[in-house]
Amino acid sequence: MAEFNSEILQKMMERALYLSTLSTTKTYPNPKVGAVIFDDSGKIVSEGFTQEYGGDHAEASALRKIGFSADAMNMAVTLEPCNHFGKTPPCSEAILKSGIRRVFIAKREENPKAQNGADFLAGHGVEVHFCEEFAPQTEEINRFFFKGIRENLPWITAKAAVSSDGFITKETGKPTVITGDLSQIYVHGLRSSHMAIAVGARTVNIDDPLLTVRRVQGFDPQPVIFSRKLDLEPDSRILRRDPIIFTESDDRSRLEPLEDLGCRVEVMEKGFRLIGALRLLFGKYRINSLMVEGGAMLTASFLSEGLIDEFQILKSKEIFGSGVALFDKNAGEIFKRSYRLKEKGTLGCDSLEIFRKIY
Repeated sequence: MAEFNSEILQKMMERALYLSTLSTTKTYPNPKVGAVIFDDSGKIVSEGFTQEYGGDHAEASALRKIGFSADAMNMAVTLEPCNHFGKTPPCSEAILKSGIRRVFIAKREENPKAQNGADFLAGHGVEVHFCEEFAPQTEEINRFFFKGIRENLPWITAKAAVSSDGFITKETGKPTVITGDLSQIYVHGLRSSHMAIAVGARTVNIDDPLLTVRRVQGFDPQPVIFSRKLDLEPDSRILRRDPIIFTESDDRSRLEPLEDLGCRVEVMEKGFRLIGALRLLFGKYRINSLMVEGGAMLTASFLSEGLIDEFQILKSKEIFGSGVALFDKNAGEIFKRSYRLKEKGTLGCDSLEIFRKIY
C-alpha cells in the first residue's frame, strides 16, 4: 500500500473514534463504531456511527448519506467491517460496491460471526491497513462489548458515593445525601451508559429508588434486584419498572404479586453465586453492562467473587466520623490488592477516582 499522509490519517481516525462514542446502549449486540469517508486531501465527504440494533452500522450509515457511492475515496473505521448477514447486509460488501479505494481500520473484529471483512476487501482489490495505535481507544470505548465476546459475561461497574472518611451513610437504615450537584449529574450519565443497574433488597426498602436517568439525556437502564429472601416492600416504586429479580425464595405468596406487576423473577438455587445470575443476564436477557449502585453488602458480595471490573468512587469533603463504611476489613483488603487507580478528577467540591481490576 502506498504511503498516506499521516497527519490526515490521524485526524480521520480521531474523528472516527469520537463518532463511535455517540452510539448508545441500544446498539448492542453490535459494537460502537465510527466511520469517516474522506478524499486524499483530507476533506470529509461523509461520516456515521452505529445506530440502534437493527439499523445501520457505522460504515453503512456514512455510505447511505452519499448514496452508497464513494469512488476512489478513503474510509477510516474504528473496527473491522463486518462480513456477514445479520439484521443488515455485510458492511464489507457495501464498501466494495461503493468504490472506496482504501480502508484504514483501528482494530480487528473479535466476534467470530462478523470476522474477515478486511480479508474480503483485500481479496477484492481494496487497500486495507490496520492502524493498531488506535486499537486501545477502540477497546476502551467497547470494553463492555469485548468482555461479552471473550467471557460471556457483562461488564460490572460499581459506583459508590462516600464521605472523605469512607462512609456511605451516617446511620444504618437512613439514606444520606453525600455528594453535590455535579456528581449527581455525572452519576446519571454513568447510568445511561450501562444497559442495567443493580441494587439489593435493603436499598430498595430503605431508599425506594427509581434508578432512572433524569439529569442528562439518555436511556433508562434495566433495573436488577438481588433479594435472596424476596423481602421487598410491595409499594416500592422500582417494582413498577419491570425489574429482573434474583432470589432463592420459591414462596408463591411472594412470587405471584411480583409477577403480576410484571417483574421477571429468577428463582436460583439456595446459596447461589452471583456469577450464575450474571450469566443469565448476559445469555437470557442480552445485557452486556451492569452498574452496581446499591449498598455495601451487595458491593462486597460482587467484590468477594471477583466480579467487579471497575470502581467509580465519588468522595465528598465532608467527614462523618461514623456510619456505614463502603468496605469492611475483608472487602477493603480485596479492593487494595485487586484494583489500581486508572484516573482521578474533580466534580465541583467532590473528587472522582476510577479504579480498574488488575488482571
